[in-house]
Amino acid sequence: VGGSGRGRGAQWANPSPSASRGCDTPVKNQSMTIVCVDPGPRHHATTDGSLELRYQPEIDLDSGAIFAMEGLLRWHHGDLGLLNPDAFLDLAIRSGDIDDIGAWVLRTGAAEAASWRTLHGPARQLRLNVNTEQLQAEGFAELVSSVVQEAGLGPATLGLELSERTILALGHDAAPLLLSLRAAGVALVVDDFTSYFAALGAIEALPVDGIKLGHRYVRGVGDADHDDSLVTSVIERAHSRGLYVVAEGVETWSEHARLIALGCDRAPGWLFAPAQRSDTARWPLTQGTGGRSGAVGSQACGVT
Repeated sequence: VGGSGRGRGAQWANPSPSASRGCDTPVKNQSMTIVCVDPGPRHHATTDGSLELRYQPEIDLDSGAIFAMEGLLRWHHGDLGLLNPDAFLDLAIRSGDIDDIGAWVLRTGAAEAASWRTLHGPARQLRLNVNTEQLQAEGFAELVSSVVQEAGLGPATLGLELSERTILALGHDAAPLLLSLRAAGVALVVDDFTSYFAALGAIEALPVDGIKLGHRYVRGVGDADHDDSLVTSVIERAHSRGLYVVAEGVETWSEHARLIALGCDRAPGWLFAPAQRSDTARWPLTQGTGGRSGAVGSQACGVT
């Protein structure tokens, strides 16, 4: 399911079990207060227009060209306003709504990616987040294959991001499942990669295309007192295995410059653009570049 867009965009988190005791439908509102919500609107969210995908560019760090757009899920709640998925996905998983929401995200994102074919410039990849419950659902690979075919997407136009924790939790089931997704025509990226020594060796053996460095690696890169040796090691080892590396949530120009020097390939982040509505997200796609040119900034895209 579409991610939150970490960094400044991630304003809410799942309530703790102790804090939400006695409430069957807890979420956190914009002021970080736990509230109980009426379950009715959530059950109809996939059909009543209250779900939305917003899109954040991922750029090639060296050239500034847009390589991909990440689809980020939002829920327009009638009482609480615009909610990031961190506020409600745990509830959706417990209630069993996650499969319907996940299918909505796949179909909506694929249809939007198909519409980009009419825009000037090279094809871009759309990337969507997938959680453990979706991956383990019966027929998930078949659903993905059907969505790709219905939308008429080319090979690897759709990319799925699977967290490191999710992949490791799958154990021996990970390889055959990922192979079935690759056969469906999608690219695969390991999201929120953080545990180098525990995970990289296992992940390298899987049919994935790239890894996405978590905030643990990215935050502070380029600062005078920051030890970049671990980041350097991850990038070099990933490249030696033919994997590209994405840096999650780049927010300063010093991080940007240092990641280029270390050989990191790509990055999304508020430094380049926030998550945008589908209509405004098409503007940077027609321009083709972001990052160094500044063309994908909030003012240029009409986003505040």
